Amino acid sequence: MKTAHFLSRPVLAKLQAVYNQLQNANPTPGASPFTVALKEFLGRFGEERTASPGEIIFEQGDPGENLYWIESGSLAILQGKLSNPTLLTFRYPGHVVGEIALLENISRTASVAAIQPTRLRYLCKEKFQEILAHIPDVSLEIMRLLSARLREVKPAEYSSGNYDHLTGALSRQALDSRLEEEMARAERYQYNFALAFIDLDHFKEINDQYGHARGDHMLVEFVRRIVVELRTTDLFFRYGGDEFVLILQGVNSERGPALVQRLMDLARLTPLPGDPPLFLSFSAGIAYYPEDGQTSECLFKAADQRLYQAKKSGRNTVNGNLTVNDFASQ
Repeated sequence: MKTAHFLSRPVLAKLQAVYNQLQNANPTPGASPFTVALKEFLGRFGEERTASPGEIIFEQGDPGENLYWIESGSLAILQGKLSNPTLLTFRYPGHVVGEIALLENISRTASVAAIQPTRLRYLCKEKFQEILAHIPDVSLEIMRLLSARLREVKPAEYSSGNYDHLTGALSRQALDSRLEEEMARAERYQYNFALAFIDLDHFKEINDQYGHARGDHMLVEFVRRIVVELRTTDLFFRYGGDEFVLILQGVNSERGPALVQRLMDLARLTPLPGDPPLFLSFSAGIAYYPEDGQTSECLFKAADQRLYQAKKSGRNTVNGNLTVNDFASQ
């Protein structure tokens, strides 16, 4: 048996603090509808593993050896050095981790560690491939799950040019290529997505009144609060200054406004410490692929127009309504 490795106590304590804060603000999300069948065959063919808080299940760069289904507890998905990792998201009971590396035969794209006492069921690579070959229904479920994870970050993309140095969000440079890839994928697999153009409210006034250090802290904290709420299929970019772009895969005009509004509500839930305490708020305009167009220019034009209307309405507003002429009132 392999020797267990653990996160340091300070790192685990920080992750648990974020986890507990999120649990207080939001109930634990349910299992993906694509993992119900996976639970059944993992129960029949998988093996059991338990993990203590802080125990590392696998690390970024490790070979993909097993697929894991979370029976109880929770896992943190982490990026970068585990001495000071970036938190991508949490996984909960009913969720699956590790399938990307097995399916694509690549190294792990992130590290995974237990936050609570966690019970897992896992399947080794050989048994996984054998089941895929002989049970078509399971293959279909895996493909559905994979389609929801198409936007997982690959290790080769962890270069300095793809991430904003201050906030850790994806960079504007990365946006150009990732948006084109997203549109090509959406056209090929016939799914839609939402693009939200986000602008922090009154950021210039805060910067001028309280100084650039406090402004930088606001940007960093804003990104942290948003990122911990996102799915691993979502993409969050710093466009420039106090402007950000969020791509939500599989989200249409019916769901888009509510999802972005939820992010807004969570971002402003707790004031930023300091004298005086400051509350985060933003305005957002949302465009939709393919309804608003099938080029980046069309999507940004629609999102920018709706952002303009959100600001005109008094800021602290999400405008994601599909209308014939969004800019008619300018």
